[in-house]
Amino acid sequence: MEYSWILLSATFIVLVTFLIYENRKRKKSDNQLSINETFIINNKAENNKVLSIRLSIKNDPITLKKSITIFKTYSITLNKKGIFEKHMNDTLSYSVANLYEPGYFDNDQNIQGFTFYFVSEYQIDDKRRYDEMKQDITLINMILKGNIIYDSNAENKENKELD
Repeated sequence: MEYSWILLSATFIVLVTFLIYENRKRKKSDNQLSINETFIINNKAENNKVLSIRLSIKNDPITLKKSITIFKTYSITLNKKGIFEKHMNDTLSYSVANLYEPGYFDNDQNIQGFTFYFVSEYQIDDKRRYDEMKQDITLINMILKGNIIYDSNAENKENKELD
Protein backbone atom coordinates (compact mmCIF):
# COMPACT_ATOMS: atom_id res chain seq x y z
CA MET A 1 0.00 0.00 0.00
CA GLU A 2 2.87 2.37 0.84
CA TYR A 3 4.49 1.76 -2.52
CA SER A 4 1.31 2.66 -4.39
CA TRP A 5 1.12 6.06 -2.65
CA ILE A 6 4.78 6.71 -3.44
CA LEU A 7 4.25 5.70 -7.06
CA LEU A 8 1.08 7.83 -7.31
CA SER A 9 2.86 10.85 -5.77
CA ALA A 10 5.82 10.45 -8.12
CA THR A 11 3.51 10.24 -11.13
CA PHE A 12 1.68 13.36 -10.00
CA ILE A 13 4.97 15.29 -9.59
CA VAL A 14 6.12 14.21 -13.05
CA LEU A 15 2.82 15.31 -14.63
CA VAL A 16 2.89 18.71 -12.92
CA THR A 17 6.52 19.23 -13.96
CA PHE A 18 5.69 18.26 -17.53
CA LEU A 19 2.75 20.73 -17.65
CA ILE A 20 4.88 23.57 -16.26
CA TYR A 21 7.65 22.85 -18.77
CA GLU A 22 5.16 22.75 -21.68
CA ASN A 23 3.62 26.04 -20.60
CA ARG A 24 7.03 27.77 -20.65
CA LYS A 25 7.82 26.31 -24.03
CA ARG A 26 4.59 27.69 -25.55
CA LYS A 27 5.29 31.21 -24.33
CA LYS A 28 8.35 31.51 -26.52
CA SER A 29 7.73 33.63 -29.62
CA ASP A 30 9.41 31.16 -31.97
CA ASN A 31 6.71 28.61 -31.19
CA GLN A 32 3.82 30.92 -32.08
CA LEU A 33 1.92 30.29 -35.26
CA SER A 34 1.41 33.45 -37.29
CA ILE A 35 -0.62 33.66 -40.44
CA ASN A 36 -0.32 36.74 -42.58
CA GLU A 37 -2.57 35.61 -45.40
CA THR A 38 -6.14 36.74 -45.91
CA PHE A 39 -8.51 33.82 -46.10
CA ILE A 40 -11.70 34.10 -48.12
CA ILE A 41 -14.25 31.43 -47.38
CA ASN A 42 -16.96 32.81 -49.65
CA ASN A 43 -15.78 34.92 -52.58
CA LYS A 44 -19.21 36.44 -52.97
CA ALA A 45 -19.44 37.50 -49.31
CA GLU A 46 -17.84 40.88 -49.89
CA ASN A 47 -20.17 41.56 -52.81
CA ASN A 48 -23.37 40.77 -50.91
CA LYS A 49 -25.68 43.76 -50.87
CA VAL A 50 -28.35 44.68 -48.39
CA LEU A 51 -31.52 45.14 -50.38
CA SER A 52 -33.88 47.47 -48.58
CA ILE A 53 -37.01 49.51 -48.96
CA ARG A 54 -37.95 52.15 -46.42
CA LEU A 55 -41.41 53.24 -45.35
CA SER A 56 -41.56 56.62 -43.64
CA ILE A 57 -44.69 57.51 -41.67
CA LYS A 58 -43.21 60.50 -39.91
CA ASN A 59 -46.39 62.59 -40.28
CA ASP A 60 -48.61 59.94 -38.66
CA PRO A 61 -46.54 57.70 -36.30
CA ILE A 62 -48.03 54.50 -34.87
CA THR A 63 -47.47 52.27 -31.84
CA LEU A 64 -45.75 48.89 -31.67
CA LYS A 65 -49.05 47.22 -30.80
CA LYS A 66 -50.70 48.60 -33.96
CA SER A 67 -47.63 47.58 -36.01
CA ILE A 68 -47.87 44.01 -34.74
CA THR A 69 -51.55 43.90 -35.69
CA ILE A 70 -50.91 45.22 -39.21
CA PHE A 71 -47.88 43.01 -39.86
CA LYS A 72 -49.63 39.88 -38.58
CA THR A 73 -51.96 40.13 -41.59
CA TYR A 74 -48.93 39.67 -43.86
CA SER A 75 -47.33 36.87 -41.74
CA ILE A 76 -44.64 39.21 -40.44
CA THR A 77 -43.88 38.43 -36.79
CA LEU A 78 -41.85 40.13 -34.07
CA ASN A 79 -38.87 38.04 -32.94
CA LYS A 80 -37.21 37.99 -29.50
CA LYS A 81 -34.56 40.46 -30.66
CA GLY A 82 -37.17 43.14 -31.37
CA ILE A 83 -37.12 42.92 -35.17
CA PHE A 84 -39.97 41.80 -37.39
CA GLU A 85 -39.36 38.80 -39.67
CA LYS A 86 -41.17 37.26 -42.61
CA HIS A 87 -40.51 33.58 -43.25
CA MET A 88 -40.99 31.89 -46.60
CA ASN A 89 -40.73 28.09 -46.81
CA ASP A 90 -39.22 27.83 -43.30
CA THR A 91 -36.38 30.24 -44.17
CA LEU A 92 -36.08 33.92 -43.41
CA SER A 93 -37.36 35.88 -46.36
CA TYR A 94 -36.75 39.40 -45.06
CA SER A 95 -36.67 41.46 -41.87
CA VAL A 96 -38.29 44.72 -40.81
CA ALA A 97 -36.47 47.07 -38.45
CA ASN A 98 -37.27 50.46 -37.02
CA LEU A 99 -36.45 53.17 -39.56
CA TYR A 100 -34.84 55.35 -36.93
CA GLU A 101 -32.35 54.54 -34.19
CA PRO A 102 -31.79 52.15 -32.56
CA GLY A 103 -33.22 49.97 -35.33
CA TYR A 104 -35.24 47.58 -33.19
CA PHE A 105 -38.60 47.90 -31.47
CA ASP A 106 -38.91 48.07 -27.70
CA ASN A 107 -42.44 49.05 -26.63
CA ASP A 108 -42.29 52.01 -29.00
CA GLN A 109 -45.20 54.39 -28.87
CA ASN A 110 -43.98 56.65 -31.65
CA ILE A 111 -42.82 54.56 -34.63
CA GLN A 112 -42.06 56.88 -37.53
CA GLY A 113 -41.11 54.30 -40.12
CA PHE A 114 -39.85 50.87 -41.07
CA THR A 115 -36.90 49.46 -43.01
CA PHE A 116 -37.69 46.27 -44.92
CA TYR A 117 -34.43 44.50 -45.80
CA PHE A 118 -32.55 41.30 -46.54
CA VAL A 119 -28.99 40.40 -47.49
CA SER A 120 -28.62 39.30 -51.09
CA GLU A 121 -27.10 35.85 -51.42
CA TYR A 122 -26.97 35.88 -55.21
CA GLN A 123 -29.45 33.07 -55.48
CA ILE A 124 -32.54 32.57 -57.58
CA ASP A 125 -34.70 33.35 -54.54
CA ASP A 126 -33.35 36.91 -54.23
CA LYS A 127 -35.65 38.28 -56.92
CA ARG A 128 -38.64 36.47 -55.46
CA ARG A 129 -37.77 37.68 -51.94
CA TYR A 130 -37.41 41.26 -53.19
CA ASP A 131 -40.70 41.12 -55.11
CA GLU A 132 -42.51 39.70 -52.07
CA MET A 133 -41.01 42.40 -49.85
CA LYS A 134 -41.98 45.11 -52.36
CA GLN A 135 -45.54 43.76 -52.59
CA ASP A 136 -45.93 43.60 -48.80
CA ILE A 137 -44.60 47.12 -48.24
CA THR A 138 -46.92 48.47 -50.94
CA LEU A 139 -49.95 46.84 -49.28
CA ILE A 140 -48.87 48.04 -45.82
CA ASN A 141 -48.36 51.54 -47.21
CA MET A 142 -51.97 51.54 -48.44
CA ILE A 143 -52.97 51.23 -44.78
CA LEU A 144 -50.39 53.61 -43.28
CA LYS A 145 -50.32 56.15 -46.14
CA GLY A 146 -46.63 56.89 -45.78
CA ASN A 147 -43.76 57.52 -48.14
CA ILE A 148 -41.90 54.57 -49.73
CA ILE A 149 -38.19 55.13 -50.38
CA TYR A 150 -36.39 52.67 -52.65
CA ASP A 151 -32.71 52.78 -51.80
CA SER A 152 -31.64 49.32 -52.87
CA ASN A 153 -29.44 48.51 -55.83
CA ALA A 154 -32.07 46.20 -57.32
CA GLU A 155 -34.72 48.92 -57.51
CA ASN A 156 -32.25 51.45 -58.91
CA LYS A 157 -31.33 48.97 -61.66
CA GLU A 158 -35.02 48.37 -62.44
CA ASN A 159 -35.66 52.12 -62.68
CA LYS A 160 -32.67 52.62 -65.03
CA GLU A 161 -33.89 49.82 -67.28
CA LEU A 162 -37.33 51.42 -67.50
CA ASP A 163 -35.88 54.83 -68.54
